[in-house]
Amino acid sequence: MSFPIQRQYSSPNCVLSLQGFTDDNNQYDNSAVMTVLTLAQCQILGNPNILTGGVNFLQNLIKAVSKYSQERLSGLTHPSEIAEENDYITIEKLADKNRHKLIWQEKKEQTEKQIELELSTIQLFDLLETLDQLQADGNTLPQLEDKLQPLPRSYRRAEESFVQQSTPATVGIASLALAAIAMFMIPNPAEIKDPNLEPQPLPSKTETVPQQNPLVPTPNN
Repeated sequence: MSFPIQRQYSSPNCVLSLQGFTDDNNQYDNSAVMTVLTLAQCQILGNPNILTGGVNFLQNLIKAVSKYSQERLSGLTHPSEIAEENDYITIEKLADKNRHKLIWQEKKEQTEKQIELELSTIQLFDLLETLDQLQADGNTLPQLEDKLQPLPRSYRRAEESFVQQSTPATVGIASLALAAIAMFMIPNPAEIKDPNLEPQPLPSKTETVPQQNPLVPTPNN
């Protein structure tokens, strides 16, 4: 007998809620494994639009966020990994500002039925962190395909550094990558001077007046 089960993963700016069922071999407790997904909801706090869908939606969301984060880190474009026509999701960089646009389409070619979410880098990082929590939970949808393949050599630039070539494919390590991206987008703080290097006020000069010998009265003869 199957049991209904709910799971929720969250970060400061993102909440991911899942509803589904365990299979017949699992008991309804904290260790129950969600093997069937009936509804997934992803909300970016502060945005009125809530993305909803099933397994295809969740799978495409994971792939799109992971793919985009790797591209932003390495500066290289990965080949498209999302072949599913339904619940098509892409993320693109907004050129005029340090923000990102997540686009969901009911079908890939139906642009009239789409939802757009404009995300700050912090919101994108929190979305990635929330998906990372899901994939670290072995009791929720273990059948999800969550990994991008390493970038083929034909897509690599000749001058690409070793660090870029070894960009990790897992979402968890990509979270650290996006954190590094966020750090580069933070404006440089104003110069802070070391107080020890500030010129110290010169000590005030005090003149020492030589003490004169007191007059000793001359005794009268």
